[in-house]
Amino acid sequence: MKFNLQDVYQIKSGASHKKIYRFKKKNEAKIIVDFSYNYNDYSSFLVVNNFLSMMNISVPKIFETDDSQNIIIMEDFGDIRYDKLINRIDPKEILIDAINSLIEIQNSQKPTVNRYLKQYNFSTFEIEIAEFADFYLPINNISNDVIDEFFYIWKSEFENLNFKWDSFVHKDFELSNLMHLKKRKRHLKCGILDFQNAFIGFSGWDVFSLLENPRIYFEDKYNDELLEYFFDNTNQSISFREFLIQYYFLNTARQTRIIGRWINLDKKNKNNNYSKYLNITVKRLQKSLFNLQNAKLSKLYDKIIF
Repeated sequence: MKFNLQDVYQIKSGASHKKIYRFKKKNEAKIIVDFSYNYNDYSSFLVVNNFLSMMNISVPKIFETDDSQNIIIMEDFGDIRYDKLINRIDPKEILIDAINSLIEIQNSQKPTVNRYLKQYNFSTFEIEIAEFADFYLPINNISNDVIDEFFYIWKSEFENLNFKWDSFVHKDFELSNLMHLKKRKRHLKCGILDFQNAFIGFSGWDVFSLLENPRIYFEDKYNDELLEYFFDNTNQSISFREFLIQYYFLNTARQTRIIGRWINLDKKNKNNNYSKYLNITVKRLQKSLFNLQNAKLSKLYDKIIF
């Protein structure tokens, strides 16, 4: 695969290691994604793209690949990202498109475990919440006894829930990875990107990734309505009450991990670019704990954060 760097310009890709280039000519509706940092992410992106392309949703078309350089030339979804749009309009206008895309995914063929789509489990869960223990708790002088209590309570409460890890999870179904494709119809207006970290897990995971964004606080008056709408329109084997408990349990863990992630990223980069999101993330965490109504976790967090 050959292209002239003079014909393209690089697009910012946040904390991601991949490099993205757009052609300068406006009639070239293609972008170049460089995964040279990691062959596994390159391969995973292609495998997941192939899986999602069989569904009635909007994922980018792949035009060309280069396995020797880990480079993909694919469809350009433009610049209208959800995170740029969410606070400029009534959020329901675009959130419903995203939720309907998730409904399409959940009601399509169930994924099978393979090299790139692995099944979620407690070991992964523990690694994720450990980011909070490793990077947030030490700077707040939390004792080792409390840290041990933190892991013990999370483990015991995890084991009390009957999780069924059987659904496709994008993992990063966030505002910055969703594009508004205004020329398409209904849910196809939601262009979905960055799914190389997908796994098989809880069916509602991508819903809280979308509605409980840890970087941007937007009007959440539709969250309950959209959550119930998602549940009613997907094939669920559990009651709505049980679904909500699992939903808020995993979202509480996710917001917990992300607090540690913000601190870790700033420590690595020697700046405060991510700590600015701490207030929003803590606010999301408080709301999730309130909805979860888990006495042990609430008491624990009163001790270590609130």
